[in-house]
Amino acid sequence: MTTITVIKQDYSGYETWRYFGNLISRQNNEIKIEAFFDRDDTQLEGIILKRGDRFIETYFSDRWYNIFEIQEQTSGLLKCWYCNIGYPAVITDDSIAYRDLALDLLVYPDGQQKVLDEDEFSALPLSPDVQAAARQALVELQIKF
Repeated sequence: MTTITVIKQDYSGYETWRYFGNLISRQNNEIKIEAFFDRDDTQLEGIILKRGDRFIETYFSDRWYNIFEIQEQTSGLLKCWYCNIGYPAVITDDSIAYRDLALDLLVYPDGQQKVLDEDEFSALPLSPDVQAAARQALVELQIKF
């Protein structure tokens, strides 16, 4: 099994978190990994993320977002999809780096959607082009789900 290092960065490229996952699949502009939640239990808009929950994470080098399918640790039941808006991922043989732009889309199993952190996104010192690309990515995800 191939281990992939995931490097989360803030909007400016500063590393904020690093963790590891296992490669599931790789295509031209896309990589999918499996990772397990390694933090203390956290509440997220009515969903409790627990240590050991399974994340199936899909990153794209040609899209301004990534998608995390989050499953309950023991039953495998879908908890939600969590979509990060950010610059296209930089994917190498053994790593994924992505610059997060704070704006997120949470999608519940019943299809209900909630946009998160709009104020934080709006406060970032981003160019109009980057703001537009991020907003377009959000729309794409809202249509997708």
